[in-house]
Amino acid sequence: MGTRALTCYIAVCDLCGQTSDDAEDGLHASSPEEAIENATFGTLDERGGWTVTPDGRLVCDMRTDSAHEDVHAAAGKRMGYDAMTVVFTNA
Repeated sequence: MGTRALTCYIAVCDLCGQTSDDAEDGLHASSPEEAIENATFGTLDERGGWTVTPDGRLVCDMRTDSAHEDVHAAAGKRMGYDAMTVVFTNA
């Protein structure tokens, strides 16, 4: 049976060490840049995914930690479990 070693890259959160290689959604990239692109969703949706801070830290989208939430808020992202916000008005 033939085998070969493969090198891949995954994103790692600079705050908590969480990685982007979970069993369900993990993406293994061929370069560090591709791993960051995958974790941050590139330019598809700047409101979702991981955040790269101005000083170059990569922060995962954990929703229950104030340090993570502060980074995402500073980047203009609203992290939460809801997919949308509904506002009721008296029309």
